[in-house]
Amino acid sequence: MVMGATRRTEDSVAASLRDHVSGPVSTAEAVVAREYEEVDVERRAFQEFEGRVAGIDTVSMSRSTLASQRPGLVQARPRSAERVRSAFRETVMSVDHYDEVYGESLDEHFAAELSPDLLAGLQQDAGSQFTDLYKRTLLGAVGTAIEQRETFCDILDNESASLERSGAALDAIVDELDGTRVPPQARTEFTEALDDVARRRQETFAGRTSSPRTDGHDLCSYLYEDCEWTYPVLTAVTRLRGTVNGLTA
Repeated sequence: MVMGATRRTEDSVAASLRDHVSGPVSTAEAVVAREYEEVDVERRAFQEFEGRVAGIDTVSMSRSTLASQRPGLVQARPRSAERVRSAFRETVMSVDHYDEVYGESLDEHFAAELSPDLLAGLQQDAGSQFTDLYKRTLLGAVGTAIEQRETFCDILDNESASLERSGAALDAIVDELDGTRVPPQARTEFTEALDDVARRRQETFAGRTSSPRTDGHDLCSYLYEDCEWTYPVLTAVTRLRGTVNGLTA
């Protein structure tokens, strides 16, 4: 019974240590998975919007010029503008997380995602028409929004893979421990293993571009802004090092 109780105690200590160390990484993985889902939903919404816009007929420049001189003569512009606005509202603004993440009016979000100039072309009192040029420019901006989300999804995939590798490496180190003790002859190896996890994690930052939200540090600040830490893997490494060093004579 004593031996059984000792084993249960040791198992409990090991489990507590694993949870303590892996907590930041597990939380980060959940954050990244949620972010990926939201970005991918937005990508597909913009693709649907792109298809809706592609189906809207344009107005010739000659009719556009005539309409600017005699606004009551041609009504295609208001109808086209409202079709674009409806399509944007029913696709891009209909994603489940829109109110929670953005909470903007149609005009605010359209201008932020595509451009203020394109928004001006949708105003009911605009003199221009839904011309081929406007349509091509709008579709180009939508294509850019789609590409940006595709790129960000790739970055999130890389972040997820990095977290998974780091978490597995830390689990392997914890599995080698005898509770929270590291024998004197194994301390150098233990320290080097932790340093290697941290180094490999830092290398993933160095391999990322320096544009907003894609630089390793900016990405962490963006993704983990609601967490109590910014760098989940380094936090996990620090927890493990501090716990073992603090309890090992």
